[in-house]
Amino acid sequence: MTESVVLYDVADHVATITINRPERYNSLNYEAYELLTRRFEAANADDDVRAIIFTGNGRGFCTGDDVIELLGAGAAELSRRIATGELELPSAPMKRSDKPIIAAVNGAAVGYGMELSLLADIRIAGESARFSEMFVKRAIVAGPDSFELLPQLVGTAAAAEILLTGDLIDARRAHEIGLVTQVVPDADLPAAARALAARMTVNAPLAVRAAKRAISYARTGQRDELHRYLGPRLGELLASADHRESVAAFLEKREPTYQGL
Repeated sequence: MTESVVLYDVADHVATITINRPERYNSLNYEAYELLTRRFEAANADDDVRAIIFTGNGRGFCTGDDVIELLGAGAAELSRRIATGELELPSAPMKRSDKPIIAAVNGAAVGYGMELSLLADIRIAGESARFSEMFVKRAIVAGPDSFELLPQLVGTAAAAEILLTGDLIDARRAHEIGLVTQVVPDADLPAAARALAARMTVNAPLAVRAAKRAISYARTGQRDELHRYLGPRLGELLASADHRESVAAFLEKREPTYQGL
């Protein structure tokens, strides 16, 4: 396996996961699928990581399955691997993650690439970003994550338009309908993603993880689980060393330094 197909870097408590197949607009072959899954698992397991940035190298974020390797003549094999669980999808560790995930969308997020962007907690876009649930244009259908998450983000009518036409929408339109929270010049996208991540990593790690878990319960409609989780968790956080540090910092008129304890 070529480790450079999906890059992984950790700095300042932020893991950056970058699909690195720019010559194929960061489409996914079997190698990229496996390595992308492993990268998210590594970020999830690293206690030093407090936030994750997910992006692509070059002019594409992720254009879904590699047409040459996985679709066309290879479609039957792809279907078999998905059905049997032989193909581990990166969506699984993304859903399990207790770290905030920021999708920094550069260029095209198409098909499964767009679906992966929906699994991030926040999406920011470069000006050249484009989004499409193009499955119907290829005589197939999106996965359940698209049908569950997209209407929550943009409303049912806008989601229906995106899912039923398969048309591309640009970064401006994505911002208008709430798919992305900000649009920046392409050259500024990496810095904007890091700045957003830094605003999270300065906060108490245990509290951020609790908020992330609560968001996950809410977005998947698990109302009872959300209520059962928040009460006991708040009690634990009130007893944490980081909460005591927050009170001390307030009284001493200084910025707190959180240790995740």
